[in-house]
Amino acid sequence: MAKMERLDDLPMTYVEGLLKRCMQERPDVAETILSSQELTDYVAWMVSHYGEVHKKATQDMLPYFTPDNGMTRLAAELAAQPDSKKVVSRLSKELAVQNDEGYLAQGRDISVGRMLRYFPGQWHTTTYFQVYYAFSGECPIHFQNEVIVLKEGAVLIVAPGVVHATPCYTDDAVLAFYMMRANTFQRVFWNQLGDDNLLSKFFRIALEGEAPASYLYFETDNDPEIRHLLLQIYQEHQLEEPYAPQMINSLMRLLFLLILRRYEGTARLPRTEFFFWKHQFSAILSYIQTHYQEATLEKVAEKFNYSPKQVGRIVKDCTGEAFGDVIRGMKMKKAAELLLDRKYPPEQVAPLVGFATINSFYRSFKDYYGLPPLEWVSKQQDA
Repeated sequence: MAKMERLDDLPMTYVEGLLKRCMQERPDVAETILSSQELTDYVAWMVSHYGEVHKKATQDMLPYFTPDNGMTRLAAELAAQPDSKKVVSRLSKELAVQNDEGYLAQGRDISVGRMLRYFPGQWHTTTYFQVYYAFSGECPIHFQNEVIVLKEGAVLIVAPGVVHATPCYTDDAVLAFYMMRANTFQRVFWNQLGDDNLLSKFFRIALEGEAPASYLYFETDNDPEIRHLLLQIYQEHQLEEPYAPQMINSLMRLLFLLILRRYEGTARLPRTEFFFWKHQFSAILSYIQTHYQEATLEKVAEKFNYSPKQVGRIVKDCTGEAFGDVIRGMKMKKAAELLLDRKYPPEQVAPLVGFATINSFYRSFKDYYGLPPLEWVSKQQDA
């Protein structure tokens, strides 16, 4: 397969043109998000009305499925047996609950695809993490209690088990999706965030919480490096050159590091019954993470134009901890790291982590870890 140089301004394909024609004849489909049964009925309708062209259309769809997986084989069956209601029904079920075996290539941790324009939006879940990226145009991502318009250059991470739909009903919409097994996401994303990173708690609440929509949304201002990395991953997946799986994993890890370095303070999280997202929340946590040595409720409130009471409530809602406990925990974890790993004496550690006096540092450290600094270090070394 020839190397694709760009994904923006990608012309409509034959199958997308056919899907658009079908949708123009069935405007009712474009006005709603379909259930599994409704999608089955719609696919059956397309087969019955476009029998003379369905085979070419189905064959043209194959490149959009990941090679060597269940969906590719199922699409091939549909091309060979267009009148088989059994095959159409199986396809619909696979689209409703999208699992690793059906959608990810064998032997790969990450698989890549592109959303077919004018394919009906359908409620579905996955057993894997998905990263969506709009190379051009805009696509609305529907969740059960909200809709996000994925703008060009934006990155959306959706957790497994989340009911959502991705209708792309414009000619200029080019939406790529990157599918990752759960254990792979742990390595390439979660492992980049240490336990002492305040935003990691924030992100885990977003992706591992019990909200109907579990996602992270990053506005990257169409960052050219992020765009280039995602295009590289897409191309590596298409070309299937030697060491492609290892290259894709490495590029994805680099992508997440770049997003976290540049845009973690702009993350958007889902709304819940008890938590109404505001854009500044992640910026507040990012600021506290960087300035924990001198951060106080009053200073943070002044910087972000909130009252101290509001800042305290925001931190509590985002992390599950009180502001003072968050600050103390960050100071103590950094102090322990300096004492143990870099062999700093307590007298030098105290000011580095924001304590004005050595006595206040000793009291806080003993209260947190149960031992004075030097005794704690000795115990850790003997363990």
